[in-house]
Amino acid sequence: MSTTSLSTADTPEAPVPPSVAPTAAQLTAAAATAAESTAATATAAAPLAHTPWLASSATFALLKAGPFRFGFVATLGVLLALVLGSAISSVSHALTLIFLALFISLGLYPMVRKLESWRLSRTQSVLVVTLGFVVLVALLLWIIVPIISEQASSLITQLPSGLDQIEDQAWFIDFNEAVGGALTPLLHSLQAAVTDPAVWLAVSGGALRVGANILSGTVGVVFVVVLTLYFVASLEGMKQALYTLVPKSRRAGFSELAEQIFESVGKYLSGMFILAVINALFTFVLLTALGVRYAPILAALALPITLIPLVGSVISTAIIVTVSLFTSPTTALFALIGMIVYMQIEAYVLTPKIVGKAINIPASLVLIGALIGGTLLGLLGALIACPFMASMLLIIKKVVAPAQEAR
Repeated sequence: MSTTSLSTADTPEAPVPPSVAPTAAQLTAAAATAAESTAATATAAAPLAHTPWLASSATFALLKAGPFRFGFVATLGVLLALVLGSAISSVSHALTLIFLALFISLGLYPMVRKLESWRLSRTQSVLVVTLGFVVLVALLLWIIVPIISEQASSLITQLPSGLDQIEDQAWFIDFNEAVGGALTPLLHSLQAAVTDPAVWLAVSGGALRVGANILSGTVGVVFVVVLTLYFVASLEGMKQALYTLVPKSRRAGFSELAEQIFESVGKYLSGMFILAVINALFTFVLLTALGVRYAPILAALALPITLIPLVGSVISTAIIVTVSLFTSPTTALFALIGMIVYMQIEAYVLTPKIVGKAINIPASLVLIGALIGGTLLGLLGALIACPFMASMLLIIKKVVAPAQEAR
């Protein structure tokens, strides 16, 4: 057989030069390098894989489509937000009335619970509270509104002559001389303003605007009364419907926290209303005893103003003292002393017994909340600022703080 026909198996392998053959150490190093490279690649790719905007296929497709499409969709989002904001602004008056009715019902609800503790049925308790609320509103409209209208007309009519009397009083003359006669031009300008009918029309928005405001106010009162009665009668069902929206695993904790908020807000609102009524009655009795005119209208103004936490009584006292100056400086001084004494009794005796510890928040937060709420929603915002701040603090204490401690 020819040598060319030998099998390849019989052919000896050619020796590999020592410089080419890899050693065991080189193979181990190469494997380690490959493993490190793979791990580094995975580590670098991990944040990208978990990035929300990259993981979202819709967002990635939107960015991939080009800047024009992205800008168009962003502009549509901004326009939609503006439309929603404008719609909310348009119905702000209706939302204000709804929130007012809701807060009044929360203030009346503790009375329903109290009547239930006296072994009355829930239906009977709701009927008693409802009838009491309707009778109270009817009495206010029947007795106070005509007096306020008469007193307000008298105040507007006699205000110029009252300013003239101030100019002749000894305390004004002495003080005017002390400031070099600077008060005389100011008083004359004020007298000219109050005697000008155009000023009153401008302040009230015109004759048509006054009629529209009266009609709107009447409709608003009826709407709030009816909605309050509905909320009082169906508040328990509304709360249960709210609880069903929460997942069952968290429903017990949510309902417990919500009940604490409802109870504290209800006790606070009912207590503040009782204090406001006492303040208004004391104002009426004090000013009547001192012979101050317009005592009914000042007492009626004190009722809503003193509902504002901390500063309400101070504002009411400033108005009372200012109007009392029309009678005499001595009368204004006695009115100031009487209101200061009452505010001390209210702060240290009445408030702890009537309101108690329903809401316990720092005074600085009360002032900040009243300022922000008054800026956003006017008087209603100032009234609900304290319950809202207390609810936020309770949520932070019961939910946020424990969650942070558990992490």
